[in-house]
Amino acid sequence: MSGIVIDPDVVNEIAGRILQNRKYRDLELPAETVTDLLRREIRKAKDLKTAEKTVREKLHQIIAPYLGDPDYAEAKKTLADARQNGEASLRSWCLNMLRSHTSSKERIPVLEDFYAQIFERTGTPQSIQDLACAMNPFSFPWMKLPDSTRYFAYDLHSPRIALINAFFEAWGLQGLQQLASVRDILLAVPQEQTDVAFFFKEAHRFEARQKGCCRDFFRQIHTRWLIVTLPAENLTGQHQMRERQRRLIGEAVA
Repeated sequence: MSGIVIDPDVVNEIAGRILQNRKYRDLELPAETVTDLLRREIRKAKDLKTAEKTVREKLHQIIAPYLGDPDYAEAKKTLADARQNGEASLRSWCLNMLRSHTSSKERIPVLEDFYAQIFERTGTPQSIQDLACAMNPFSFPWMKLPDSTRYFAYDLHSPRIALINAFFEAWGLQGLQQLASVRDILLAVPQEQTDVAFFFKEAHRFEARQKGCCRDFFRQIHTRWLIVTLPAENLTGQHQMRERQRRLIGEAVA
């Protein structure tokens, strides 16, 4: 236990400094994400400098800039063009968005079969929540679901969420029930009741942020089916992670 007194003003000052870093300022991340990390690390660290350093490292992992992002301003422009040119152009645009992010890019070769196998098990969902969604909502055209599907998507990146909402409107998923929203789902677990929840390649990063958190997080999700995926190897393909990930899930659902 650290002897550092947690001063809310100091925490807010450090959080503000981190959020103004050029890597994060345009993402408009929830301030509570950084303040939560700081409070947890200050309790363990020997001093504030060490706590801040650890928080910056953890935030880098949470945001995962190495996974990729499109140019969001340009993507909005090309979305408007694709919308004018019809469904085929919108699908092509979605593929470009999926290619911009490492995790979603991996699923492209098996997109239709991936969701077909999920929905064969769960039944055709009328409602979905996409947790820490990244670029996955752009897979919707390959889910073969009706436009009446209620699709709730959550992510920390404000520009990404804005683009997802623009796509939902372009595709015809309109109305308040379909809107994606900026949310730190670990701190504010979604309360929507859905048929299916996606949690793709994120549980291991939750555990790195807060060890043991997945068990309570899974308990709090209001869904009939929770679909969790995890990486079988690291991004370079040099380290196998399958057994470690199986243990993580085994402990979370035991």
